[in-house]
Formats: sequence, C-alpha cells, structure tokens
Amino acid sequence: MKEFLAPFGRLRLWPAVGAVALAVVFWGAARVSGVDFAIWQLVLLSLAALLANSVVNGMRADNQPAPPLATTSVNEPSWRPFTEVNRWEDRLIFAEAKPGRFEGTNAKQQLVEVASERLRLRRGLSLTERPDECRELLGERTFLFLTRPAPDCPTPRQLGEHLQAIEEI
Repeated sequence: MKEFLAPFGRLRLWPAVGAVALAVVFWGAARVSGVDFAIWQLVLLSLAALLANSVVNGMRADNQPAPPLATTSVNEPSWRPFTEVNRWEDRLIFAEAKPGRFEGTNAKQQLVEVASERLRLRRGLSLTERPDECRELLGERTFLFLTRPAPDCPTPRQLGEHLQAIEEI
C-alpha cells in the first residue's frame, strides 16, 4: 500500500484540516460579501490543491543523489616526486584527450628534444645532419615517430617502445 501511495508524497491530517478550515473561512467571507458558493465545492477544491501540491513535492528530483561523475583515460596521472614527470604525464594525457592534435602538443616536441640531446651528447649525432646513423641507433619506427608528423597520441605500449629506444642511445 505504501508503494501505491508513494506518488502522493506525504499526506498528513493537519494540512488537510487546515485546507478545509481555509475553505470554510473563504466561504464565510464570500457569504458576507453577497456571493453564494456551495461549501462542498470549496472543500473539494482546497483538498484537490493540497493533493496536487503533495504529488508535485513527492516527484521532486532532489530526493535522489546524483550519480557519481565517471571519467576515464588510458594515461592516468600518478603522483611522483619529480615534477617534470608529472608535467610530461599531464601533457601526454592532454594529447591523448585531443585526437588528431598530438603533433602540435609539447609532448612530441619535448620527446624530439630529449632524443636529439641524447644523440648529441652520447654519440655526437644529429637527427637532421646524419639521419641514417640515427635511424640505425633508434630503429625505424622510433626514428619515423620522431621525424615525421604523428597526428594521434601513440598507445602506452608504443610510447614505451619509443622511450626504451631513446633510453638505449
């Protein structure tokens, strides 16, 4: 029975008594001013208004809490004590969230700078001056990733392969 009456909200005795009393007072004021109403019509009208108010209050959406907001990403940020690592993670997450815009992000530019710096310091090579020797050291896929436009962010596995090739220089 409780589920059956659930759409009507909480009907209580005292608001109904108050609605009937208000209808009687309105009927008395109308009689004094010379207007003739049937009292039963005013009582039914006031009870109908009370019931409508109860139904509307029972159907409010604010009775239920909102569902939790869920967001997902492949490259989840993690806390690390090195701020540079956190910045790189943020840039990679941004690049992943914007498909087709990886080339214009700082993430790819900084990977190219790191690879170029490692090649210069450890081997005395340059990506632009001696590309054939750099291709041998880095591997074909990593060399093409660093020198050609890459519209989309690589998968975490591909990115790990490229980083491993850069670290092995």
